Amino acid sequence: MPLQLPNLDDRTYADLVEEARSLIPTYAPDWTNHNASDPGITLIELFAYLSEILIYRLNRVTTGNVLSFLKLLNGPDWKPMGKDPAELTPAEIMQAVPVTILQLRKLERAVASEDFEILALEADARVARVRCLPRLNIEIDTEKEKAGNVSLIILPKSKSEPDMPGLLAAVENYLEPRLLLTTRLHVVGPQYLPVRIEATVVPLTDQLESDVKTKVAQAVKDFLDPLTGGDQRNGWPFGRNVFVSEIYSLLDQLASVDYVKSVKLTTTTPGRELDNAANELLGIEVKSYELVAAQITDAEVTVAPS
Repeated sequence: MPLQLPNLDDRTYADLVEEARSLIPTYAPDWTNHNASDPGITLIELFAYLSEILIYRLNRVTTGNVLSFLKLLNGPDWKPMGKDPAELTPAEIMQAVPVTILQLRKLERAVASEDFEILALEADARVARVRCLPRLNIEIDTEKEKAGNVSLIILPKSKSEPDMPGLLAAVENYLEPRLLLTTRLHVVGPQYLPVRIEATVVPLTDQLESDVKTKVAQAVKDFLDPLTGGDQRNGWPFGRNVFVSEIYSLLDQLASVDYVKSVKLTTTTPGRELDNAANELLGIEVKSYELVAAQITDAEVTVAPS
């Protein structure tokens, strides 16, 4: 179905006259004679008549006009449906309108962080998730801001991507011509913070200890998975801290668990423990450029008697 062109201006002669009359008290308060015999009213009606003619012509955009606009928007090399634009029929010209509109809406320039992430996802089908860090050269310093630099962290769909350098190069090459002048782009792979989880649970009756351990360990790994974890199951977010309370809540909902006795989180990276005023562990801090690498096996799960 061809795209229906909008009515660019639907005002009539009467609308124009009434609009002009309503403005007289504002712009000419001394003008009090608004009768049809007044020369000023005659001029208003004349201009309204001429304006209505122009409005009528404005809403009569021909296919030739549309084709000229399409050629202007698509450039000199435009070949719609493999044809020269001059060979298009009126119906084909109108079919080309929505295609051109969609192309105009396509993101072609990376300015905001969201732009970088959207374009990086378009760059290669192997890209699963992207995190943009503005004003940062992550290859040199993960903390100090540096104006004009933008870092992109690429998480591939495959946990063992065989050609990670090629993937990073493909993203960088796709984005390079879409950058603003003076922008320096740095495309890197994901950085993981290892978090070891230990848990002690009390199972429901008639549950095999080995099954409970396996289910607990798998639930934690699934929850913190960078591709399928998190509350929305679209991957544990970049830079989101891991809290003890979340693990408690997760394990308490398992069908085979009666209740959770204890949860312990540790990491080999110093200074990441989050404590409360009583020096009790609340969670593990995750930097904005990091994902979580959950370290838990059946050996880290203790099944206690009820």
